[in-house]
Amino acid sequence: MWYLQTDVLLRLLIAVGAMILISGFSRLILKKDIGPKVLFLADIAVIAYVSWQLSLFMAGYTLITFIFARILRPLKKTRRFFFVFFSILCTVPFFYGRMTEFFPQLPVIITFVGIAYHMLKAVDVMYFVYYADMKIPFLTYANYMMFFPTFTSGPIFRYRDFQKVWNRPVPLTADRFIMCVKRFIKGMFKKMVVLYFVTTVFTFLVGAEKHWYISLATVVFSYLLLYFDLSGYSDIAIAAGSVMGYTVPENFRKPWAAASFTQFWRNWHITLSDWVREHIFVVLNGKKLGRLASAGMGFIVMFVMEMWHGFTIPYIVGGVYNGMCLGLENLFGLTTVDKRKMKKSIYVLRCILVNGLFAFNTLLMTVSSAQLLEIIKGFMRL
Repeated sequence: MWYLQTDVLLRLLIAVGAMILISGFSRLILKKDIGPKVLFLADIAVIAYVSWQLSLFMAGYTLITFIFARILRPLKKTRRFFFVFFSILCTVPFFYGRMTEFFPQLPVIITFVGIAYHMLKAVDVMYFVYYADMKIPFLTYANYMMFFPTFTSGPIFRYRDFQKVWNRPVPLTADRFIMCVKRFIKGMFKKMVVLYFVTTVFTFLVGAEKHWYISLATVVFSYLLLYFDLSGYSDIAIAAGSVMGYTVPENFRKPWAAASFTQFWRNWHITLSDWVREHIFVVLNGKKLGRLASAGMGFIVMFVMEMWHGFTIPYIVGGVYNGMCLGLENLFGLTTVDKRKMKKSIYVLRCILVNGLFAFNTLLMTVSSAQLLEIIKGFMRL
């Protein structure tokens, strides 16, 4: 990953340090924090070092989507039409990038690094303008779109949340600094030490002769592979943002303690789950649905989440698989789990079942189809 390259990581830390100094000295001398006003420069500097083409694309994408938001706000009669139209236009680069996977002959205009996340942020702004009917300042929007700690991966900032912390960054204290450093080290340890160990063991297991215990261990380490990869970057992003005064939302919260798929998706990649639920489920739901309709909506939400990751066969299968798990849970009314009213053994068993079913799904993203078939056959060799 680009942010683990020594030179890029060094410049990322330099940018973070520069923002801390600018904010600190401006508070001390000017009695006002000018950090938010110049954050955009740090964003551009880090992104341009990684790829000047990417920085140009993001500058253009940010400007165009900002114009969409400004046009949308004063509209009255045609407001709903242009809300839908502009939201769709925000997704064009994302879908174009995905189409190049199927049609290699399409010209690769530019490398759309992180476009899946930027698309969600741009669409979120369209929702914000449409429902909140509030003006979007350009500098706030530009910093929101190009905020470098969360540029290529999660957590996904919501505009309303970013606007609050951008206007009032949290002052850096000794305790906060120590907390952020610890969180950064934790994330780097996950990405560079734990993940290396997990990957080594996982590679060995995938290549080993399959028996039920080898297949089971492969499933477990596939789960760990994704968890430490995603949560490790989230820790880095949260630490980098927090040390500058920007409270980045949590993205993982003990998913292994979830006793239902509904709870699991509120603890695993939290910001993506929340985005999909609020922008698709709530909008299409409108009123409280019955079990059958809720099951159908649960299936649609999970399928959309998987398609967001990619349009390949594994993601399609994963969408159907996760959609069925969540849909059936809604259908049979098993979404709510009260730990206090449930026997501990039953609660633990449900946690194992939910995480086990999800762990099996992770194989679609970590092994080939042939390897997956061998793992399944291994479970039959007792």
